[in-house]
Amino acid sequence: MQIQRHIEQIASTRLVIDLPVSFLNHRVEVLILTLEEPMLESSPKKRRAPPLQFAGQVKELGDVINTIPLDHWSLPQ
Repeated sequence: MQIQRHIEQIASTRLVIDLPVSFLNHRVEVLILTLEEPMLESSPKKRRAPPLQFAGQVKELGDVINTIPLDHWSLPQ
């Protein structure tokens, strides 16, 4: 069995799907389903950012990782 999945935005009552050559001379089943979830391709990923009121409020004063002894991190050694 071979499967080919397409998610298309429908703009008319006609849909044309090109199939690979390996589908020739085979019986196929075609199922058309509407998707209720939002389209992932069209929505850009929102980048997380801190609130504007915190801009410029934090200053890194050196190596914050190595200032604490390793045994305080609760990591297996």
